[in-house]
Amino acid sequence: MESKKSLFSAESLFIGGLLVVALLVTAIAMTPSWRQEVRDFFSPEQRVILAKVSGSLTPEGPHVTVLKIQTRDSLILEVYTSDDSEQNTLMAKITLPEKRDAYFQLKGNATNLSLVDVDNDGTLEIIAPAFDDQMIARLNIYKFNPATHSFDRMNPPAGTEF
Repeated sequence: MESKKSLFSAESLFIGGLLVVALLVTAIAMTPSWRQEVRDFFSPEQRVILAKVSGSLTPEGPHVTVLKIQTRDSLILEVYTSDDSEQNTLMAKITLPEKRDAYFQLKGNATNLSLVDVDNDGTLEIIAPAFDDQMIARLNIYKFNPATHSFDRMNPPAGTEF
């Protein structure tokens, strides 16, 4: 009789423990700040290079290397310029408004980052497609501004096809 009592109390303790764990997991899932903290704990910050493209923005330069980098919460374009000593320096860091990587067709090839002269002015623009939160594809186009040595977001000209 005594062994049955201890067996039932062990089962009750185990079921009670499972119930507490289930309530804790439910509370974490329903509280956004707790959910974010648990997510941050289990998936540390990391940078993943998704794409790389190099080229001269204009015939006179500058020669740039563009990296499309995905972090836990964003997509970032890092533009590096190289001088004669082959040393790369960070020219610009552009955080895309969208968070998910995408591809588009450019002259029959799928790509997720490219340098293309969109407006036919002799200057190459950076094209970086991405998906927003509703999974709607967006085409981000950034044009080099030689006066400020920075990149300005632009809309594609009417009738432009890729």
